Amino acid sequence: MSFRNQAQKMIGKSVQVQLTNGRTLTGKLTSVGTDFMIMHVRIGRRIRRINIRLAEILLLFLLFGL
Repeated sequence: MSFRNQAQKMIGKSVQVQLTNGRTLTGKLTSVGTDFMIMHVRIGRRIRRINIRLAEILLLFLLFGL
């Protein structure tokens, strides 16, 4: 099963993503494209829309051996 298929099943759920800079974001997955994910993340008191690129996603797969 591809990353995109797995991620699409998680749309609307709370997910945690660790970025390449070591920062961890927790938020609601709202969209999955061919080379990106979009999450709504609470930063401080605001909810922000974060676009995560494929390069960061691929690094996650390499780190976790998926």
